[in-house]
Amino acid sequence: MATIAIPYLIRHAYLSRSGNYVLISTNWLGWYVWDLATLKVSGCSESKLNECPGYQVVGFDSVVNGPTIEGDMQVVKRPLDNVSRISQLVRPVLFDWGQAQHFTWSNVNADDSAPVCGTTHSYDGDAWIEQPFAGEIFCIETDGRASTVWRFAHNRATYIPPFFQTQPLGSVSRDGHFFLFTSDWDAQLGKEADGVPLSDVFIVKLN
Repeated sequence: MATIAIPYLIRHAYLSRSGNYVLISTNWLGWYVWDLATLKVSGCSESKLNECPGYQVVGFDSVVNGPTIEGDMQVVKRPLDNVSRISQLVRPVLFDWGQAQHFTWSNVNADDSAPVCGTTHSYDGDAWIEQPFAGEIFCIETDGRASTVWRFAHNRATYIPPFFQTQPLGSVSRDGHFFLFTSDWDAQLGKEADGVPLSDVFIVKLN
């Protein structure tokens, strides 16, 4: 049995596409990687040193997250067998406007070299677009050859707490050609009879 020294509440659990690791996301205590072959559990705490905050997405044997320590477009990649080995995907780190990132990743090859895609949005429900990368849909190069960011569209999602579906939650297609995401379209889609704001599903073609 794999154990760690402190208890925690699990927020999400993700199985790597290789089937070798499980990434366990917690509330406020960072995240842990469970090596299924050795049963070893390694932690990535919510500290500046490890750059572990932010939402994560898992590939075959790598994980990408947006810690936003150096700036709000900071995105890093690391192998699941050594989470302290960090590769910065965006250089220089761009802007600082207080927006969260959600990621989605579809890798055909086991080297985790396909672009990772995502969205940005404001937790404050701020719909203003005042600078690049605010409220956008984007993809980022992950093969280490360059630091390329492709920008495709605005997601027009105005987060209305506590309704999670009003965030721009996305998924890239297996072939990498399309991006499906949720949005309340600047809160213009109306409400349910009980007052819950409506969201819909939109698709962007990634050219």
